[in-house]
Amino acid sequence: MSTQERHLAAILFTDIVGYTTMMQKDELKAVSVIKHYHEALDKSVATHRGEILNNYGDGSLCSFSSVLEALNCAIELQRKLQSEPAVPLRIGLHVGEIFFENGKVLGDGVNVASRIQSLGTSNSILLSSEINNKVKNQPEFKTLSLGSFHFKNVDEKIEVFALTNDGLTVPDKNKMVGKLELRESSRKKWKVAVALVLLTIAGYFMYQIAGKADAAIDKSIAVLPFKNLSNDPDQEYFSDGIAEDILNHLLV
Repeated sequence: MSTQERHLAAILFTDIVGYTTMMQKDELKAVSVIKHYHEALDKSVATHRGEILNNYGDGSLCSFSSVLEALNCAIELQRKLQSEPAVPLRIGLHVGEIFFENGKVLGDGVNVASRIQSLGTSNSILLSSEINNKVKNQPEFKTLSLGSFHFKNVDEKIEVFALTNDGLTVPDKNKMVGKLELRESSRKKWKVAVALVLLTIAGYFMYQIAGKADAAIDKSIAVLPFKNLSNDPDQEYFSDGIAEDILNHLLV
């Protein structure tokens, strides 16, 4: 394929869930898992007339000229990977334009497929609304909307669907995490939450300080000046001296 040659394709993006952790804990198992994955991928992609464009260690980018072939390949791949050693694979699909630049596969469709895949879980197949629209009248494919998401480096919200065919896992909507963009509204919510926490902490410390101040006041003694009750104003110093003497004894 020549540089900058563009064409529309059904893009299939895969990723092995937790492969790095698996490699750290059990290298032999990780090697057997990746070997099983590549053997199954090569056969399934070839069977459905697709092309493996890039391998990314624990994931791959594939393209198909037919959306139906791409989906059938994804279902077959997940079915094969349930046998031992089981491969915890997630798959994302999207339709978009792709092209090559300096040997790399590029295009907004590749980015979107990757983002959709990131929301998945082991043994799941997620797809964009563009893919869903092309197969929603095909009875062999059963889908469920998981909602619309703002992905990183993607301008518009994208509705994501999950294939619910027998044997596949559907991610829990409330537990999905992926390459999502933190929108301004979300940022504001976080700022408000952080501000409330800081105010609560500040209020607590102020309460503690005030409590200590009150405790100090409760234990303090005030010495008021004595009043000269004699008729001799020259004795005023004597009453002042008594007050000062008491204060000096208290400070010792």
